[in-house]
Amino acid sequence: MMKLSDATVGVLKNFATINQNILIEEGKEIRSMSTMKNILASAGVPEEFPRDVGIYDLNEFLGVLSLAKDADIQFEDSHMLVKSGGTKIKYMYSDPSILTVPPKTFNAPEIDLNFEVKKDVLQNVLKAAAVMQLPDIVMQNGEITATDLKNTTSNNFSVELVGATEHRCHFKAENLKMLPGDYSVKVATAASVSQWIGEVASYWIAMEAMV
Repeated sequence: MMKLSDATVGVLKNFATINQNILIEEGKEIRSMSTMKNILASAGVPEEFPRDVGIYDLNEFLGVLSLAKDADIQFEDSHMLVKSGGTKIKYMYSDPSILTVPPKTFNAPEIDLNFEVKKDVLQNVLKAAAVMQLPDIVMQNGEITATDLKNTTSNNFSVELVGATEHRCHFKAENLKMLPGDYSVKVATAASVSQWIGEVASYWIAMEAMV
């Protein structure tokens, strides 16, 4: 029997925004990868999963958990039993072959740029991108900016950034799906990929070409 902590449920909710399916592997780490393979996320969790658990619709599974308050989860060979008081829910595992599963190993590219992005800065920029319908996030010259690089008359929203260099980093706002928090960002410019390291989870996110 195992209970899922609020922290683990929070990780699963966040990872559901990256990919609706997931293979939770045996152990104390949860990983997810987007279908486009441009986002790879991982988080250590308090619980230790006793076996691999394939879930085809993560949002549905989270909804199932909400049906059984403070539930105990029992892991059977083909399914989970979610139990709370007199309530019992049988939830079948999905075949891993139909899920998007991150690679077992990942050769990290050489990092040549480091900077910090604070929680309030990231939240404000992403909120502005959503409100102003700006698809691009650019980091350059000590600022992080929400903009539309394909529109020369685009509105912009900028905030000062700690430790940024003159090198330009371009992301799609829709790919910045991290849990709220402060992040240490490491960039491999030659490989056009970045690593966002937070207190709870870490994310590898592909960068976009500059327009």
